[in-house]
Amino acid sequence: MQYGGSKGVYLGLDRFDISGYNIARVKYKVIGDYGFHFTLDYDDNTLDWDYDKSTYCPSYLNEMVIPLKSNQKRLKGIFAQGTWNVPYEQFVIESVTFEKVDNPKLTDVHASNEPPVIDKATSGKFDDKISAWDYVKELGVGFQYFPFPVTQAEQDWGMDCYHPWGFKKPSKEIIHFIKEKGFKTLRLQTDAETHLLDENYTIDPRYIKALKEVVDWAIEEDMYVIICGPFSERLQNETFQKRVKESIHYEGVCVSENYKKKGEALLKAVWKQFATAFNNSYDEHLIFETLNEPIHNFHEHAWNPKSDCAVCKKDYAIMNEYNQLIVDTIRSTGGNNAKRFILVEGLTGFFQGVTTNLFKMPKDKAKDRLIHTVHSYPMGFTMDPKIGGKTYYTAAVKKQITDMFDTFDKLYFKKNVPVYISEVSGGPLGIPVMERINCMKDFMSEVSKDGRSCAITLHPCNDYYNNNRQDFDQWNIKWNEKPEYFDTVFYAAQGKEYPLSAEFLKNNETKVESIVGKNLLKEPVVRTGKVNWDNNYRIESDLLYRATPAKYKIEFEIEKTGADPFLQFAYFDFDLNWHDVGNTPLLKKMRVKGGILQSWGSIKVQSKKLVLTIDEDLAKELADGKGVCLNGQDIIIKSMKVVE
Repeated sequence: MQYGGSKGVYLGLDRFDISGYNIARVKYKVIGDYGFHFTLDYDDNTLDWDYDKSTYCPSYLNEMVIPLKSNQKRLKGIFAQGTWNVPYEQFVIESVTFEKVDNPKLTDVHASNEPPVIDKATSGKFDDKISAWDYVKELGVGFQYFPFPVTQAEQDWGMDCYHPWGFKKPSKEIIHFIKEKGFKTLRLQTDAETHLLDENYTIDPRYIKALKEVVDWAIEEDMYVIICGPFSERLQNETFQKRVKESIHYEGVCVSENYKKKGEALLKAVWKQFATAFNNSYDEHLIFETLNEPIHNFHEHAWNPKSDCAVCKKDYAIMNEYNQLIVDTIRSTGGNNAKRFILVEGLTGFFQGVTTNLFKMPKDKAKDRLIHTVHSYPMGFTMDPKIGGKTYYTAAVKKQITDMFDTFDKLYFKKNVPVYISEVSGGPLGIPVMERINCMKDFMSEVSKDGRSCAITLHPCNDYYNNNRQDFDQWNIKWNEKPEYFDTVFYAAQGKEYPLSAEFLKNNETKVESIVGKNLLKEPVVRTGKVNWDNNYRIESDLLYRATPAKYKIEFEIEKTGADPFLQFAYFDFDLNWHDVGNTPLLKKMRVKGGILQSWGSIKVQSKKLVLTIDEDLAKELADGKGVCLNGQDIIIKSMKVVE
């Protein structure tokens, strides 16, 4: 089947009566590394197709027993479908039988009789003399390779865990290909908490063996390897929460008081098993990282903890305890793990998590072996502006980068303490390449400045909302990204500037179409009756960037619909601070024609045409921010145009 997940074979059964049976038995053979979806299409449209009707048949089995739902009496049909994100696959379904058995149980795709993975080397080499400061400088530019986390919980994938997020099964060829590009470190996100065998959080040995295989391939290539601990954010997904409640094979990590006992047990179990499997056979080329973007999944401040929030303060304290537990667990296994370098993340994994005074570095028996680590996405991790996506590399983005490194100078670098950026990216491929190049050139110039010890792992330029757009095509083992992007990063890591050719600059110049004279509204903005302050019409700031003169006017065509018509013209700055006429001098001094500025934050509408004069300073603020917002009362805004 080509284009797995979108093609399949449906066999209609004409509402086949299944009341006399309690299982379907599917016998099959997969030719390759990926299984398929088998769907029992019950005569009930209220059931979820993926979660309630479909079962994944993994590549490493040849039979699945699927219990029939006891409250369902008829089948419209059965459907065999290629799996998600796999471009081509083959499988043979030998038979499908309906039976009545004494113990109708779903085939456990996690069942394993393999022994635990134990590093049996009694001793091993390790550079005891290198400092954390010098060590980080050795790491060069890393690449984020993450085939191991299961991000989709609609199906139980077992050990076929790579393709749900678009990854090909790892191979030695892929690792060599990454190394040949110039990457020196490989960061492996892990997801052992979706491969558990029992209530003691025993990890499926097959999962650790698969992870170990990739680690060994990378070290054979003389690369450094980061093994990152549990992946936290999935618990925000309702389907994953349901999977955790219903299956012993799934668990999650949450930084919260209610989840603390369970979280500590899971983290201790996972890291004990990882550290037992990776010890004396691995020298300083192997690094551990405590967690991946740990958050309080069920709190309103999950991704933006507040220092004045009592719950967030407690979460910071719990995060510190989690990190301490992980470090102690790793050290307890002895051998090379007693002195292995460990990257320590703060709450959320981002900059604020390790720069607040609520963050505490764990105490460590080993000296100078813990390294602060953060994630940074200056241009966002998706093109969606509602969650931080940018199209253009603005002055505000650059300031965010320099401010972060200035803070690192103050807190860490000037105290001879290194910082590792374990995820960074110039943004998704949909962003013009010169914007991404300029962003990463400036970012890497900060990384490589004298007096700093810093290195990065480069995250692929994927758009999380468009998995078909990736800079690394694993299925064909090729790069979709322009080589100039990577070369800019590699050169800048050495304090050099990559010489872009005149032809490249000409062919890839970011062209921005002027918006002067164009209506910026997709439709009339109707605000009749009493104002609803939460109902803002938002125009993304990227629309204004480089698309207007240095100073200009905004012309509104407005129809008054009531006795008290007013317009609110406001904006979010880059840090999402709210600015309106009532609190911002730049807006207070705007010249207004056709209306009167109100001190409490709006403009009283007096004419059908309302004109605002935007000076150069305000124009920069609007273009560098996160969005211009329109609201009001007793008006219909028919058009909004930038005019000279």
